[in-house]
Amino acid sequence: MQSVDFLLARRNVCQKQTDNSKYPRQRIQLRHRTMTMRNGPVQRRLSLAAPLLVIVIGLLVLALGIAQRTIWQPPADITAEVDVSSVSAGQNAPLAVIESKALNQRPGPVKVNVQGSGSLQVVQGRSDDVDAWVGQTPHLKVASASDNFSSLNASFVGGAGATANPAGSDLWTNEQRGSGSLDYEWNAPGSGDWSLLVASDGKASAAQKISLTVPNDTSTPWAVPLIVFGSVLILLGLLYLIFGRGKGKKDGGSGRRAASAAAVVLLAALALSQAPAQRAEADDSATPSAPGSSESSSASASASAEPDSLAASVVTDGQFTRILDSVVKTVANGDAAKDANLLPSRIADPALQLRTGNYKIRSVVADYQANEPIADKLLTRIVSTNRAWPRSLVAVTQGPANVVPQLLTLVQATPRDNYKLTATARLLPGQSLPEVNTNGAAIVAADKKGTGQKTPAEALAALGDRLTNPDGAAKDSFAASQGFKYLDEVAKFQADTVAGSPQATIVFKHDPQPKSIVAFETADGGTLVFGTFTFTQDGTPKGEGDKLSVGDNAAAFTSGKDTLKGYVLTFDEQAVFYIPKAGPSAPMTMLAAERGLTTAAFK
Repeated sequence: MQSVDFLLARRNVCQKQTDNSKYPRQRIQLRHRTMTMRNGPVQRRLSLAAPLLVIVIGLLVLALGIAQRTIWQPPADITAEVDVSSVSAGQNAPLAVIESKALNQRPGPVKVNVQGSGSLQVVQGRSDDVDAWVGQTPHLKVASASDNFSSLNASFVGGAGATANPAGSDLWTNEQRGSGSLDYEWNAPGSGDWSLLVASDGKASAAQKISLTVPNDTSTPWAVPLIVFGSVLILLGLLYLIFGRGKGKKDGGSGRRAASAAAVVLLAALALSQAPAQRAEADDSATPSAPGSSESSSASASASAEPDSLAASVVTDGQFTRILDSVVKTVANGDAAKDANLLPSRIADPALQLRTGNYKIRSVVADYQANEPIADKLLTRIVSTNRAWPRSLVAVTQGPANVVPQLLTLVQATPRDNYKLTATARLLPGQSLPEVNTNGAAIVAADKKGTGQKTPAEALAALGDRLTNPDGAAKDSFAASQGFKYLDEVAKFQADTVAGSPQATIVFKHDPQPKSIVAFETADGGTLVFGTFTFTQDGTPKGEGDKLSVGDNAAAFTSGKDTLKGYVLTFDEQAVFYIPKAGPSAPMTMLAAERGLTTAAFK
């Protein structure tokens, strides 16, 4: 019985062992399922953390980009200023010069603000003109601004020069006036260096405070990239949250792959944000050793500097028009009143002598011919590039009252003088001016030959000899052109005067005035010369008791018509002529002339 029970128990144990060996895979799967159920919450938390981290980083990057465009964006303008009293140290500075370097230190327009007590003025001119006008007068010099454009570098320049009011000078291209505070917007009017001159009345302190406001560099090159990259990161995180979780239930590794992809995108964004800086460093280091780049820079500098290396014309179009208008109005006022006292602001000798004499004669001789009016209708002009003083301009004008064009010579004697009309000459019939660079003619000095056959002084002396002695050594020095008729007319006048005064010895002289010479180089290499003669007619009785008489026009100066001792009549005589280019001998050509009685006296 016991053996039977033992055998049954033995069989049951073997059967259980057999059952366990038949289902090992089911047991492993059950064990894995149990572990997966335990680890599921952890994996879900990890799958949420990765996209959320990407979204947070994206928000931070986006915020940085927006901040660069808002709270961190630089101001639109920056201002540099100087307190004049802190620089002048109690010394009076009636003038303040804002130099070209300060005005051009930053690109764009410059807003100039000047503060002071009483009247204020700001004038604009070429830098060399401003410096020449200021001269040795004590002044404040604003040379530049600090590197960050927060203050102006200024200094006081002492001197013993006379003070003066700069208002109305022909040197300025623009003027603006105010009281207490003056705002002036400066834009470079052209190539070359330009400066501003600040003053009150030329005696009082120029200003108390000067400031320059310029556009600031408000560029934010990283704002857009940061905004874009931040937005991309946020989008990637949201996409993963929406689409990545469902897949994660089936594939536990997809969450890790999404997190890895987000990290790659973030690293790429950071790499891109560093790339421009690296490129800039590479460019900076490469610049000195890049021959191609160096040659290009040098060529560019030469090209931009080339116009500045050429001397600028002494006046702009606007200045020329303003000067001519002022001369025309001044002469018109003097002519209308027959008052020479109204002329000196715009007319100088010999033109002043000519009109003064004409007014005097007409005050006595009612039908004496007046000088032709100065017309404002400009036909052409000649503007020199000689920036030394005296400076010269020529205007060719013709109005309804002018039978032929007039050639007007305008001279500025010193920087503080305005241009004045010094000579007028009427173009002779059939003549025309040679071609000249109207906006940059080269001046030929009176004692320099240039490219012509003679110096202007030699040529003027030859013309004087030809006028004084028509049959002398200079007889063939001028061409037989339409202008030659003027020379014949002068010779005929002198011969007729001698023939009509048998009881008198009459001597004519045409003395050249070298200081009056203004000469320009022509396009063909010749020289165009403007000059003045003092033309005298000296009459002396041949015998004792012989009486000489003068006309009504001369009597306006002599207070009588008859003399037993003789007389001297003095004329101003203007001449314009052309000297051919050096080479085979060729005669000069007379182009324009004018003559008028300026005074007369008995011996």
